[in-house]
Amino acid sequence: MDDAASFYFDIPATDALGKLNVSGKLRAVADKVELHWKEKDRTFTRSKNQLHTVELDYEQIEDAHIRGSFFFTKHLILRVTDPRLIEEMPGVKMGTVELELPKRSLAEAKRFVSMIEYRASEKAVERSAERLKEFDIE
Repeated sequence: MDDAASFYFDIPATDALGKLNVSGKLRAVADKVELHWKEKDRTFTRSKNQLHTVELDYEQIEDAHIRGSFFFTKHLILRVTDPRLIEEMPGVKMGTVELELPKRSLAEAKRFVSMIEYRASEKAVERSAERLKEFDIE
């Protein structure tokens, strides 16, 4: 299985004034997932928003799935095991973030979800093999 996927995302503003609008890129590489994001600039003022990077191990991702219907924008729902890992990111609710996917990123996001499922099954097999080794009596 190819061990790289990357796609762009947006998180629409969650505040009443529309200030906390986020754009970013999610990269899945061989051993970790990198989540790069920054707040978008406002219309009349350029803020000095810096790029934030969060690195996650595959074990720290609890769930990833795509939600949306044919007529509406697709969203990737990403849930992590420890909410403190992504708590500074606007739009996060209890370790779950809803990433709005542009049409150009949909195929890569689907690849990312299948990679997460594959990695989770790999880890489950490794854990069961370790448990079997514990019970192996020589």
